[in-house]
Amino acid sequence: MYLLHTTTKKLEEFVDPPEYAILSHRWREEEVLFADIHHEHVKCMKGYAKIEGCCEQARRDGYQYVWIDTCCIDKNSSAALAEAINSMYMWYEDAQVCYVYLDDVADDGDPGTGSAFARSEWFTRGWTLQELIAPTSVFFFNNRWREIGSKSSLAGLLSSITRVHPDVLTRVHAESDILMVTRASFSVATRMSWAAGRKTTRPEDRAYSLMGLFKVHMPVIYGEGETKAFFRLQLEIMRTSHDQSILAWSKPLAGGNKSGTQPFALNPDHFAKSGDIEDVPSRQWIRYSQEFISPDSVPRLDFAATNDGLDISLPLLALGDESDEFIALLSCQRRVSEGKRPFVGIRLRKSLPNAERYERIDAHILEDMFDPRDEFKFKQIHISYPLSVDTHMIFFSTSTSLFIQNVRVEEHGFFVVDMETAPSCVLQMRDSNIILQMRRPLPSANPLRDSEGSQNLSLTVDSSWLASLTYQNPDTKEQFVVSAGVSWIRDGGPWLQITAEKPRDQPSPLKIDWTSYPLQAGGKVTASVRKGGNASAGERRSKIIERYSVNITVYGAL
Repeated sequence: MYLLHTTTKKLEEFVDPPEYAILSHRWREEEVLFADIHHEHVKCMKGYAKIEGCCEQARRDGYQYVWIDTCCIDKNSSAALAEAINSMYMWYEDAQVCYVYLDDVADDGDPGTGSAFARSEWFTRGWTLQELIAPTSVFFFNNRWREIGSKSSLAGLLSSITRVHPDVLTRVHAESDILMVTRASFSVATRMSWAAGRKTTRPEDRAYSLMGLFKVHMPVIYGEGETKAFFRLQLEIMRTSHDQSILAWSKPLAGGNKSGTQPFALNPDHFAKSGDIEDVPSRQWIRYSQEFISPDSVPRLDFAATNDGLDISLPLLALGDESDEFIALLSCQRRVSEGKRPFVGIRLRKSLPNAERYERIDAHILEDMFDPRDEFKFKQIHISYPLSVDTHMIFFSTSTSLFIQNVRVEEHGFFVVDMETAPSCVLQMRDSNIILQMRRPLPSANPLRDSEGSQNLSLTVDSSWLASLTYQNPDTKEQFVVSAGVSWIRDGGPWLQITAEKPRDQPSPLKIDWTSYPLQAGGKVTASVRKGGNASAGERRSKIIERYSVNITVYGAL
């Protein structure tokens, strides 16, 4: 990591950093960046006064180095940026002290619930949540670098502003002076609720800024959108946790609640009403389940996301003798007054007859179940994405995966500078390779029939655009765009197109498994596809996933 020397104002790189102070603040106009800090003009930039103030405070406190995100991260390097985002929580946690500079707080009055301090924009931003929680020692300063108070002394007020439990801020349990409290002491749902309502400049950062809060790491893919980034975050959390409160989210009340919805939350705001939900420890859940729900079996604790939803074992209660609607009990409880701890349930509806396939309904409701004895029965079920309502086509497999390899692309000076994907397409990076996956609609319950009554596919070509990858040579400024899609009809498959610019209207071809495009100086780029995917994609083989390998190759003299 890079640290800024408080006296020389020079950056120094460390593998094993010395003691340092760290700054938390709001980005404003003319911030001093990594490329600016060593130039003379830096002193004329508006953001330099903030750096000087931070360095002066650190020197007074006896620190030679500070870390400031504006100038200590080389944001022109995607590798450096990804490393910083994945390490950010640790860097704040390891700092000896954190200075929170509130440039929108000018008064010296006592902070209170209606004060300028409580109304500061700093409390509304996504990244500042981890910057409040991670450091042990935090001090707040107004815009003249006058101290307002510390995280410890202001814990009660900070908790009322941020909804973060005061025990997390003081690191000590209220009922014990010895028991240390960490972020892991609280459920996934509770921690998610702290992030509800916060904003970030880039939509993906709403997810990326929470990685440290859940002790997970994942690739940084700007351009994937908030929903995809937050979905990937939930997948990483589920890989390391049995905490079912990750499913205890609710949408704002709106029309059409009986229509099925996805099993996962779309953003942290869906956890706004889940701040009082706590995870039931595994041993306690097993003991309760065997005593009151299923005496003859041990409930499964594992659950996993699939390409079509979620596989999980849950106790179910039918909402009527012949009803296809159920309440599913989660292994989490709500903290309410008078010491009561109702279990939390979600509503499901069976989506296919003769199959344990369900979809979530009434997603604005979380059920409080105070005494769920004897009525619930454990079932191993699949909570799916809603079934397609499109009855015009029949489909055969549930998703298509493209494993894209670049062959001699970088050798000829071309690099991917932009990636745009369809909303329903999942993009992953594996080393220098790209994986695109799109889930297909499931088979229609009412297939089309011809005049003689036999089932037939619609003759309408149904094709989806997956992604457009823009390659550019930074020296010559030459570029080309590879667009990829898939045709869903029988005998269809992936299609490819290479153009000079990103197409405005995405084509809908049936199938194109080879294409080429001329480059300068007699070169050319080709894109070819073959069925069979690449084992290095690291995904388990499945009959319901069609895999293809795509080679993007540049030819010409080096």
